[in-house]
Parts: sequence; structure tokens; C-alpha cells
Amino acid sequence: MTAREAIEIAATGDVGFSCVDTLEARQVADLMAASFLMPLIDVGVVIPTRKSGDAIAIGDACGRIDYVYPGGSTLSDRDVYSAARVRAEYLRGTALDQYREEVQAGYIKGMVEEAPAVITLNMRAAAAAVNEYIARAYPFRLDPNENFARTEFSLAACEEDYTAEAAFERGNNSLLARGNLEPLLGLPALKRPRNAAA
Repeated sequence: MTAREAIEIAATGDVGFSCVDTLEARQVADLMAASFLMPLIDVGVVIPTRKSGDAIAIGDACGRIDYVYPGGSTLSDRDVYSAARVRAEYLRGTALDQYREEVQAGYIKGMVEEAPAVITLNMRAAAAAVNEYIARAYPFRLDPNENFARTEFSLAACEEDYTAEAAFERGNNSLLARGNLEPLLGLPALKRPRNAAA
């Protein structure tokens, strides 16, 4: 199955869940949500590390859940990813020497190295993502859902914070309701080959 076929299949759903590890995949999920007018729940976790003498210590165990709806702020608007960071991620995976040169020259800010996530943190974030969906499908909160565009939690601090949709500045979204117009998601790499059937 190609990436294009996967997107076309995923776009037939009613709600998107983005539980991915790369910025590129988050960008595709974000563009798909806008193009196909699909609400999106994006979940991410991170375990930041720090130097403690000669050893590496865990700084925190954090999670983020974003609810994105058609016409609202996108993951890009919320700075979950940017074109520059997606490019840096791509270079780091495909042209490591060029990536290092651009970091050294100051063209790319070095991407933060983080410890891999663990299953308990992933499950905590996944449960919060499912609860976010349930809160939208069957409103049960005392406060309006608009107040919960983003949920962030810190296991180290035992805190959970919420950000309202109104806190995010919404940019111009040229892909909104674009559907499957070519190129798919506005990405030339996903353009249908000339000899392929529509």
C-alpha cells in the first residue's frame, strides 16, 4: 500500500486519531483533517532528559492531546510542527552530514534528543485521547469543550493544564475542504501518477 492509498482510506473515517512518532506524519494528519473536514485528535508524549553529573537523568514524563476541528486552529497554527522542523527531521533521516552542517552553520536549530517513551506513559496519553473523543461525542464536562483544545500533563509535577481554542491564532488554511483535489493534500509527492486510474 502506498502513502497515497493509506491517506485515501483514512480520509473515509469520521474522526482521525494521530498517534505518530514523526513531524512529517503529524503534518500529513493535519493536512488530511483540513482537506477532508475531519476532526483530529493528536497525541504525543515525551521524556525529556538532562545531564546530572556524568549520568543522564529523566527530567519529566509529559503528554499532549490536541483536538483540532475543521475551520479551527491547525496543529501547525499551534506550533506542533513547522515546515522548517519537518525539513530538519527529513535531513536528519536522509542526509545526516548535510543536517550536521546546517546545524553547525546555524541554519537548523538542533533537534532535541529525548528518551524513548515507555508503555505506561503511552497508555496514559492514549486514554486521555480516547476520553477527549468521548467528551466531544457525549459532552459530559462542566465547562464548554472549547476550553479543552489542548490538554498537557506532567507526571513529574502531577499537573494537567488546558488551553482553549481561543488562545490559538488561526492562520489562513488554503487546504480547508479541498478534498482529494490534485495534488493530494497539496503535496506534490502525493500527486496521482499520470497513468493511474482515478
